[in-house]
Amino acid sequence: MHALLYIAPWVFGSVCAGLVAGFFLQRGRGNGRGDKLVEQERQAALKMLVELLDSAERINSNVENHNSEIQENVQQVGNLRVTAEMESVKQALLGHMTALLDSNKQLQEDLVCTRYRLEEQAEEIDHARREARIDELTSVANRKAFDEKLHMLLDAWQREQRPFVLLLADLDQFKWINDAHGHQAGDRVLQAVGASLKRWVREGDFIGRYGGDEFAVLLPYTEREVGVELAETLRCRTTDRTSRVALRGEQVPVSLSIGVAAPREGDSTESILQRADEALYKSKQRGRNQVYCEQSAEEPVPA
Repeated sequence: MHALLYIAPWVFGSVCAGLVAGFFLQRGRGNGRGDKLVEQERQAALKMLVELLDSAERINSNVENHNSEIQENVQQVGNLRVTAEMESVKQALLGHMTALLDSNKQLQEDLVCTRYRLEEQAEEIDHARREARIDELTSVANRKAFDEKLHMLLDAWQREQRPFVLLLADLDQFKWINDAHGHQAGDRVLQAVGASLKRWVREGDFIGRYGGDEFAVLLPYTEREVGVELAETLRCRTTDRTSRVALRGEQVPVSLSIGVAAPREGDSTESILQRADEALYKSKQRGRNQVYCEQSAEEPVPA
């Protein structure tokens, strides 16, 4: 009886784990991936599942140790020399201990099944979380993920003055590409530009599709002057890499105009985005295929 009380919490814990995980998963699936609350619940459920997997592993280890102890006790009891009167007690004790071993083995099998289900659910949640933040066409982060990252960097700037730089990059003459070669050709160009930007950004930098033919790059821990240099590097390398996209047998020229902005005191996400967009518009006005910084007195980097 004491041994049964010893393992009862494990069984109860595994049942509760399945119920709680199922509760989170059902809520997450019911409301859609785009909702912010659902995403928070997915993250909480994923964290819970990882913790439950660790707990299941520890419980399984404890059960194995407990089984080893019981098997030793069974052997010791079986070797005991008892009187005829005590033989029935000995056999009853052996029967209870054998039944306890069988229960523990069943518990281990249940734990293995539970671990497999938890691992599958954790992979499913993590996959859904990644999909909810990736632009399907270009395979870079989507607008939702970009907004969250910008908010986080701006918050760090306001609290600790951590510098960062925002780049808005727009494809030059993209409408002409769509009109002359079709939207499938335009999609190919967007994919090529997205792949090139992903290749040339630094580790720790963030790239997302801001909308349409516009990409956004966030450079954490970066001063304005360095951001301008990095923007020019991205412009040159992306233009060189994608300027020979073959569409219907024709080599289509592709170039980027980039606007650069850095945070200021009292900034909001809207204000810094507006300045970056104005800088991008300046680079378009000045002939396209160039980098322009938000400061009005700053000359654009030569193309």
